[in-house]
Amino acid sequence: MNIKSIIAPFSLFLAVGSAGLPVYSQTTEENVIYIDPLFEYPVAPEEIISLQDKSEWLMEHFWDSFDFKRKEAVDQNALNDAFNVYSHPMRWASRDAVLKSTDRIIASLVKNPVLLLQFTKAAEENLYGPRADTYIDEVYLRYLDALVGSKKITPARKARYIRQNKILKNSLVGTIPPTFVFDTPNGVKERFRPGLLTVIEFGDPDCTDCRHAKLKMDTDLKFSSAVEKGLVNVLFIIPDPEDNWQDSLAEYPKLWHTGASDEVSDLYDLRSTPYFYVIGTDGKIIDKTESVDKAMTTALDAIKQ
Repeated sequence: MNIKSIIAPFSLFLAVGSAGLPVYSQTTEENVIYIDPLFEYPVAPEEIISLQDKSEWLMEHFWDSFDFKRKEAVDQNALNDAFNVYSHPMRWASRDAVLKSTDRIIASLVKNPVLLLQFTKAAEENLYGPRADTYIDEVYLRYLDALVGSKKITPARKARYIRQNKILKNSLVGTIPPTFVFDTPNGVKERFRPGLLTVIEFGDPDCTDCRHAKLKMDTDLKFSSAVEKGLVNVLFIIPDPEDNWQDSLAEYPKLWHTGASDEVSDLYDLRSTPYFYVIGTDGKIIDKTESVDKAMTTALDAIKQ
């Protein structure tokens, strides 16, 4: 599982709220909107001691009070919040416990297209989208597979999820990513083919975080030395470039490979800017991350292996 490492407060998932406690959905400068929870969130029994055991208990019992047979829609914001609380202990439960819980939920949803779509939206919000605290592609893909395979959901409602499903499957850690064509600043077309230890940064040279990442990779002694020795290949790609993009790459390090691609955003999971992929010498994705520090560390560790 590819998990974004943000540690939630202990009480958020091990002793979550009693029935009737308000859920903060949106805030403005003038007011707070309160939404009642869908059901009373369970609390792991006190006699269960370890963090993993408490988390796995919640994986098994969190949705016990929810009626999966109801035919009408639930409040989506309230469901998003319930799924948010449910998703936090996934970080400490075993992979088997998380997937078993996920499969049990989906089995309860396959004949209920209304709730299947709502749960997929909640999973997207909490495991994939820009507001997610936890990225777990393997779990989200199970919801996508169920929704895409449902004959009771219209193609129009499926369209965006079909695209996500394809892109995520192309981009799973441990798989070989697709090749793609990119234009270099001097007008030559090249094709990226996995096979060298490579850090790919997908970004925009004008964004602040991308400039920071460029500076980090270019000035870090260990990383820049590995690039100079040919141990690490660095590729900077602008997805869906605008006119005159070539000018913005003029000051990038000469040892880097730079360019732009119109097709890459339809092939790779690019959920933020910048976004980094570390590709191993076997052609497989070692890691994908928002963090330039994590990308550099992953690549340097791969050299040692």
